[in-house]
Amino acid sequence: MDTVMPGGPAIPAPTFYTTEEVADLLKVHVKTIREMIKSKRLQAVKVGQEYRITDEQIRQYIEENKTT
Repeated sequence: MDTVMPGGPAIPAPTFYTTEEVADLLKVHVKTIREMIKSKRLQAVKVGQEYRITDEQIRQYIEENKTT
């Protein structure tokens, strides 16, 4: 689903993941994901009582934590 701004092009809607889904993707415990969010190492959006993480936020976290 795309978001259309008045007078502008359609912007692709982000894909949102739950903390459980991100934990599965990164192969860590869900508690680890929540701690990463609380310590500001992973950005998230709070929806009600739960966090949602976009695919872009996951990619950003991976980029910022790459080893060289």
